[in-house]
Amino acid sequence: MEQDFNPFLINNYISPDLFCDRENETKTLIANIKNNSNTTFFAQRRLGKTALIHQSFFLLKKKKSTTCIYLDIYATQNLKDLTNLLANKIYSVFPENKPIGKRFWEAIKLFRPVITIDTMSGTPELSLDITQPKQFEKTIPELLQFLDQLQIKTIIAIDEFQQILKYPEKNVEAILRTVIQQLKNVNFIFCGSDQKMMYELFNSAKRPFYASTKSIHLKKIDRTIYAQFIKSLFVKRKYKINDSAIESILDYTDTHTYYTQFLCHQLYQNKNKNITPEIVTNTLYQILTENEGTYFQYRNLLTPAQWQFLKAVAKEEKVEQPYSKKFINTHHLGTPALVKRIIESLLLKEMIYYNMMSGKPYYEVYDKFLMHWLKNK
Repeated sequence: MEQDFNPFLINNYISPDLFCDRENETKTLIANIKNNSNTTFFAQRRLGKTALIHQSFFLLKKKKSTTCIYLDIYATQNLKDLTNLLANKIYSVFPENKPIGKRFWEAIKLFRPVITIDTMSGTPELSLDITQPKQFEKTIPELLQFLDQLQIKTIIAIDEFQQILKYPEKNVEAILRTVIQQLKNVNFIFCGSDQKMMYELFNSAKRPFYASTKSIHLKKIDRTIYAQFIKSLFVKRKYKINDSAIESILDYTDTHTYYTQFLCHQLYQNKNKNITPEIVTNTLYQILTENEGTYFQYRNLLTPAQWQFLKAVAKEEKVEQPYSKKFINTHHLGTPALVKRIIESLLLKEMIYYNMMSGKPYYEVYDKFLMHWLKNK
């Protein structure tokens, strides 16, 4: 790669040499796939679920007999959108000029497929001209059964899977679960950013997907491993960075993948060839200043009591007992009943996060940069 290419990726995946660790999780995921088990990821937002999927796909694609399909369904609003997205992804993997593509086109021609050109990317997109809801209920099973009949190992990763709970159609879970349990050559990876909804989907005995997948609980990357990774990427590109500076990075970001990558990305972009703890601190403040307008908007969207509670959590960093007299009185938060309502609201808004993965569960501010901005206000 070119020396001026920023190796600290934020929103995409390129190759294994720019991907940090997750060796055990990758092995587990690939083992699940080899053993025909579907997998669900449970993790805090922006902890690297999507990158881990693409890392696994990168390794799996080395085997020509494996097909990998990635669906981000966050923008879908209903069963029709989901159906068209799936059909379009299959079309992109098996284009019409290839033998399997011709078979796919033949299989869907009753649905009157329409090809358009995406105005942004210039790539062709497929959609199905279906108007009746009952037709869509049948189409997704038919698309998945088409893949299954190819006798090719196919992996479908569905990101933001909790979005199906927002569809007006209330039977999407049942439709998917019914067809998935019949498939022999197609495996699924489910993940999403709303962990409460994901737990409800897969851990509630009342839901169709209950006990139907193996789980991977994604934790933060080991601090020592992350430190080595950061140092190697900087040193390889002729940057000097001392161990104290790396410790400062990981302290500021709490080793959270997205914020660690973002801070390192900015450090690299600023081209300070000798990175010290002072430079790390100055770069963090640069990021906070650039985002200050957004943070003020957050304040305008919250009630004064909610904003006060958010500041209190930021100052404490981790709050194990938000209803205790000490915490409430120290930060002038009112009554436990009010605090309870505030917590429910801020969890729903994803301004705070309830971390259940530690020995002692605690609340924290979701956005680590916002947390530092609040602490300094």
